[in-house]
Amino acid sequence: MDENNISVEEVMKITHKSREFIINAIQQGCFPGSVAISGTRRNVHIPRKAFEDYMNKFSKSPSEQLIIALLNSLNEKSALIKDTQHNQPNYK
Repeated sequence: MDENNISVEEVMKITHKSREFIINAIQQGCFPGSVAISGTRRNVHIPRKAFEDYMNKFSKSPSEQLIIALLNSLNEKSALIKDTQHNQPNYK
C-alpha cells in the first residue's frame, strides 16, 4: 500500500471493526473511501488523509442533544410500559 492510502487491515485495527463493517460503511457513504465492485469482489480504496481527518473529527463522547433524546425515548417507553401494566386485568 502506498503512503497516500491506508489498508482495510490498518483501519480494522484502529477502529476495532470488522472488514465487512468498514466496507459497508464506505459503500453507504458513512466512511471516507471508495469501493469498486467487480463481480462478487469488492476493491476498497481509503485515502489516508481523509481517514485521519475523519478519525480526528469523530467525537467519541455523546452530545448533550443525543443524551436528551435518549432519555426522552427511555421515559416514553417507561410510561408506555406502566400504562400497559396499569390497564392489565388483575387476575387473582
